[in-house]
Amino acid sequence: MSTIENNVLVLSKADEEELRLAYDLFRSDRPLTEEEERVLYDPTQDQIPTLAQVRKRQEKYRYRSPFSKPPKVLTDIPLTPPEVHEQSLSALNRVDKLHAKAKEIADLAFIAGMENQMDKIKPLYKQAFDYEAKAAMLSAPSNEVELTPAMLFESAADLALDAEAYQEAEQMIELGLSAETLIEDTEKLLGLLDYLADIYYENGEYKKAQPLFEKALAIREERLEEDHWTIPHAINNLGLVYQAQGKYNKAQPLFEKALAIRENTLDAAHPDVATSLNNLGMLYQKQGEYDKAQPLLEKALALREKILGIEHPTVATSLNQLGVFYQEKAKRLFEKALAILQRSTTPPQDRNLEKLSQGKQILFH
Repeated sequence: MSTIENNVLVLSKADEEELRLAYDLFRSDRPLTEEEERVLYDPTQDQIPTLAQVRKRQEKYRYRSPFSKPPKVLTDIPLTPPEVHEQSLSALNRVDKLHAKAKEIADLAFIAGMENQMDKIKPLYKQAFDYEAKAAMLSAPSNEVELTPAMLFESAADLALDAEAYQEAEQMIELGLSAETLIEDTEKLLGLLDYLADIYYENGEYKKAQPLFEKALAIREERLEEDHWTIPHAINNLGLVYQAQGKYNKAQPLFEKALAIRENTLDAAHPDVATSLNNLGMLYQKQGEYDKAQPLLEKALALREKILGIEHPTVATSLNQLGVFYQEKAKRLFEKALAILQRSTTPPQDRNLEKLSQGKQILFH
């Protein structure tokens, strides 16, 4: 059992292992185990989650057990005053020392989050970022696997995201991508770029999200294999941000391309195929092209029912979208019929005009 000694948390072996696992998993410092992939896997979105999707899903588990409820006595986590922090930062000029200090502070930030000391999380992550960013800037290519420039820039970007310092995160990602990187490092940095762009997208800041999504796609197409599974994700992301801004002429070819890639490279009954069908169908709907939208939305629903089962929440969402589509299409037909009758001067049509204006069906005898 974990205890508090001298106002400092002392973890039991089991709790320490769980805490380290939670922190390690959130930081994505190692491959996920099969069990972790099972927990994080969301079949409504994809078969293998992208790094950005994994990071978003890990938010759900980030501050859970063993401290889902704050202990009665919290760990004493003092915040270093800004002037002291700056002095300490200036005094350190070795990459390994800076990296170690960043990790030490990040560990404290994580524990603060586990204990719901919410006012300390962002300041601590920001201080950890300062040390890691300096380590990354001072680093040079070496044989030390843990301290390559790309890894340090990636870690610094991750800490900046934790601190909600988004401009700094973007800078670290760009510097990491400009350095010599292995493919796996490039993928991780692009995953963070996706995550940052998605933050802007979900906040409605489309003008900030668009260039990041464009950059993520361009780099993937330049550096990764042509059939790399994250490319259609990137194409789809860019299409969504164009669509959100009403740039339908730019979104449509992207949705069509993502769908074509997925249909050619994935199983016909794959969740990603259903997502692409749904996205393209909804785009056609927004443009009033109902004859093109309907078969796509119906096929997406059928696939989701087959893959997920008829009781799945995503199936309910797809049913709702199709219901809204039918309602919107019916409204357009009623409006068209009403316009025809309004132009007609034949007296017997008056009763029909009244019925249509009230949204009632006309019966023909």
